[in-house]
Amino acid sequence: MAFVGLLLMSAFVHANWEKRPLNTLASFKDVFFLNENRGWIVGGNGVIFSTLDGGKTWAPRDRFTTDDLVQIHFTDADTGWLLCQRNVYSLGKEPISYLRKTTDGGHSWEKVEFEDSGRERVTRILFTKDGSATAFGEGGIFYKLQPDRVTWKKFHTAIHFLLLDGALSDNSVGAIVGAGGTIMFTEDGGMTWDRATLLPDSEAKFNAVYFAGSKLGAWAVGNGGQIFHSNGGARLWRPQNSTVTADLNDVTFTSAREGWAMGESGVIVRTRDGGQTWYDTQSPVNHTLQRIYFINGHGWAVGYGGTVIYYDPSKTDDAGFRPQMQRRG
Repeated sequence: MAFVGLLLMSAFVHANWEKRPLNTLASFKDVFFLNENRGWIVGGNGVIFSTLDGGKTWAPRDRFTTDDLVQIHFTDADTGWLLCQRNVYSLGKEPISYLRKTTDGGHSWEKVEFEDSGRERVTRILFTKDGSATAFGEGGIFYKLQPDRVTWKKFHTAIHFLLLDGALSDNSVGAIVGAGGTIMFTEDGGMTWDRATLLPDSEAKFNAVYFAGSKLGAWAVGNGGQIFHSNGGARLWRPQNSTVTADLNDVTFTSAREGWAMGESGVIVRTRDGGQTWYDTQSPVNHTLQRIYFINGHGWAVGYGGTVIYYDPSKTDDAGFRPQMQRRG
């Protein structure tokens, strides 16, 4: 009977992710959709792909740099940001991280430097709904986008660990995660940050965090398949059983109960009970996956070796599961 139960569970969590060839071996690092039609994929060596038809077709954009593009985000149809990293072997006296900003929908990108930046790498930018933003990275560095929407001012914190990802809920609660078991929380929209409590204490390297809403809580994922959950806020975090030992690089929820996490060697884990249990699902790739994005039930994940995979809810074979729209901060 137990064996039959395992077979049924395996069939239940099978999900239709399919590989989408883009005819490139680029190391993709981020994927973002402004709406159900307009989307972008960016990666190493200045590679950019875009779509105007919801991902049915992807077209390479003209490269204006050979630096790595690690994040792309649009605040509206015209205004967007690229987080860029220069090649460490040809830096000279220049800082490793800088930005590109577009005000014409991505046709042209103007270079923007961080104030007083140096060799510390900026890893991620956390955008808010009102247009403000916080950048962070190595050694606990922080930058705030100023009211002119161009200048990034450096400010100091007591954080000294590598910071890797951040997320805000639908109100003023948020979290930033990183190495050394670091989870910082805010309850004032990012004006101040304090160290969260992990029970039990952990030295995990957390690679990503996602908020499903202030009442539903947040999830952080990291090395060794670790998943931590905060229930209704970000002050206190507890582990959940992920059933995998591969490093997890990103996590998202498409409803209160439905969630995904992805990472090393193409691993994909899924929950359908709000994170209480996670199951290893079938993956169409072996390359490491870096980022996930869902919009209107359609999912995209990108990673190394030009890897792009797509989840089509109309083709799902698991009891009619239909994820809802998700937007990342």
